[in-house]
Amino acid sequence: MSRDPLHQRLTPPLKTFFAEHLPCHQGVSPNTIKAYRDSWTLLLRFGTKERKLGSPEEWSIQHIDRQLVLDFLTYLERVRKVCVRTRNARLAAVHSFFHYLHGLRPELERHCRQILSIPTKRCHKPLLGHLEVDELRAVLTGVKLHSPKERRDLALLVFAYNTGARVHEMAQARHSHILRGKAPSIRIIGKGKKMREVPLWDSTIRLLDLYTDRFRPKPSGPTASDYLFLSMRGQALTRHTVSRLIGHYITEAAKNMPSLNRKHLTAHSMRHTTAVHLLQSGVEMNVIRTWLGHASNNSLQIYLGLDISRKRDILEHIITPELERICTEEDLVKEDNPTDILGFLDSL
Repeated sequence: MSRDPLHQRLTPPLKTFFAEHLPCHQGVSPNTIKAYRDSWTLLLRFGTKERKLGSPEEWSIQHIDRQLVLDFLTYLERVRKVCVRTRNARLAAVHSFFHYLHGLRPELERHCRQILSIPTKRCHKPLLGHLEVDELRAVLTGVKLHSPKERRDLALLVFAYNTGARVHEMAQARHSHILRGKAPSIRIIGKGKKMREVPLWDSTIRLLDLYTDRFRPKPSGPTASDYLFLSMRGQALTRHTVSRLIGHYITEAAKNMPSLNRKHLTAHSMRHTTAVHLLQSGVEMNVIRTWLGHASNNSLQIYLGLDISRKRDILEHIITPELERICTEEDLVKEDNPTDILGFLDSL
């Protein structure tokens, strides 16, 4: 094997980067590791299929040079039609590895710096819309409740609004993290594995219990048993599935509510809706940051957080009577029509 470090195989340091450096030395979240993995999978496939570089197992470090990465980024935008933010996220995964490689092999500094000097592209972040009360009502009432899946979806939507959780936080929500009692709450694991406690209003608890007791499928295995929301196969939902489900009901509601079509709405809009409603209730922006688990730029921000009882007062204030009825009205918990055999069988 050549003594030239550029001619050495790419596979060993790349495996160590994912197996040891990211989880053990940097302590990044599993979601970040998966995102980096997806980026590198795309890059390796691009080199194999589009640049005919052969099997990635045979690549040396020099195969991934500045030009290949630039061509890959252009391919992402022009062929795969990704947005600038996604393009930048893919580049961040490449940069992270070459930062690691530079520290591991200082003699590769020139090669690493050529790739690390590739800049991120500026992008205009669209103003993310939020749902007004009547629009939120349309989204919630758009769930037909004809099947166990739809029962889960309603519980998921109400949970999303109640907590303002990110999609990956909802996917990772656990039964064991729910704290019951007179003032029930849930511990949510956010970015950087930071944990925060968010109150759950009574109707959310009732919907979660109803779903768990009567409509939740049997977990596919011990690892899935503690997850709050499961797929119909009994597996934990992915963040992509959660995002798709919320987006689906927003899209369906827009068919009967034109105002929704005039907004830029995504699954993240549910989280944004919670934040806007808190703001409209007179809650300080700094408190909203602590509520939603945003990173703070000021060490004093920790003193601006509210205790859990105060958070509950605020949340109950922003839940209008109309929204409360949507989540607690009788037809959400009554038995399905006994003549609907398919609905009956689906509920078993």
